[in-house]
Amino acid sequence: MVDAVDVTYRRSFRNSRRRGGDAPGNAGCTSMRKVILVGAVMLTLLTLVTSGAALGAAKLKAEYKLTTNVANETAWGRGAVKFAELAKEYTGGAVNIKVYPNAVLVGGDQMRQAEMVQSGAIDFMLNSTINISPMIGEFNVFALPFLFPSYEAVDAAVNSPASEKLFKVLEKYNMVGLGWGENGFRELTNNVRPITTPDDLKGLKIRVTVPIYVDIMRALGANPIAMNWGEVFTSLQQRVIDGQENPVVGIIIPTKIYEVQKYLTNWHYSYDALVLAVNKNVWESFPADIQQQLRRAATDAMKWQVDISRQGLKEGNDFLSSKGMVVTDLTPQQLAAFREKTKSVYDKWAEKVGPDIVKAFEDAMAGVK
Repeated sequence: MVDAVDVTYRRSFRNSRRRGGDAPGNAGCTSMRKVILVGAVMLTLLTLVTSGAALGAAKLKAEYKLTTNVANETAWGRGAVKFAELAKEYTGGAVNIKVYPNAVLVGGDQMRQAEMVQSGAIDFMLNSTINISPMIGEFNVFALPFLFPSYEAVDAAVNSPASEKLFKVLEKYNMVGLGWGENGFRELTNNVRPITTPDDLKGLKIRVTVPIYVDIMRALGANPIAMNWGEVFTSLQQRVIDGQENPVVGIIIPTKIYEVQKYLTNWHYSYDALVLAVNKNVWESFPADIQQQLRRAATDAMKWQVDISRQGLKEGNDFLSSKGMVVTDLTPQQLAAFREKTKSVYDKWAEKVGPDIVKAFEDAMAGVK
């Protein structure tokens, strides 16, 4: 018996000879099949890529929340707004970030913001290292007493691998650091007397925020009072506390502290950096091109924010003088007495921060005044 496939093959061969072609399996047929196959594969890949892009776009939320614990009118708040604006612009409207000021998303409890970003309840934060440090102790490096002699020293440290060590620590807490902003050097105000020596602080009730500041004030003889920022102005008005410490341009002027305080001491005892960060899961949900544009937005916004936070520092002191405040600038000799009084606090907290991180910051500033 003749095999059915063989008969079919012979018929096909005869038919192809009549058309002047080759037998089945010839080069012409093979080429055509390859073209069809390649086309089908390309169509399939195109469909997958298009579907993937659509899926990626579908994962983006209509709104991403960013928390700060100050008003949008401050240099800090304006930096957050600038980042939101640039994020929308650079991503072609794909990423819409809404800024929530005054810690409203955490009921005014500024210390909970980092925790909420870690959990994913809040997407982004532009937060002070002071507010992060209770949860992530390494960020206390910025609060070490009299570590930074100048803004030039700050820049040398922040723009060095030393600050990258902190962002690596941040990732362990499910957050990704995008950039550094600035609240500035924290200066001292009070309603009792000018402060020129450590003895002048004895007995004064000074509002502070975190344990390292409690230790610093106690070492200087003051009575530290922990208090959320939302309570400070009224407490100063009612003389529940005698003073507070904050940056001049970033906080003291825009929040009108000069209305309830008489004396200002510029002593640069602690530097307040700002961290722009995002929940790690949220970050990883963005496509690579969106991540690239968000990093670009963060870099540009934070550079702008640092610039405006430093604008008018001299004019700021003149403004406060015009409002009736007595402004005192400590000399290097006067500062040496404060530094000596707080050396034990520095050593204690440097150990808590981590000697490797502290040394990295000290090395980055070596030779910078």
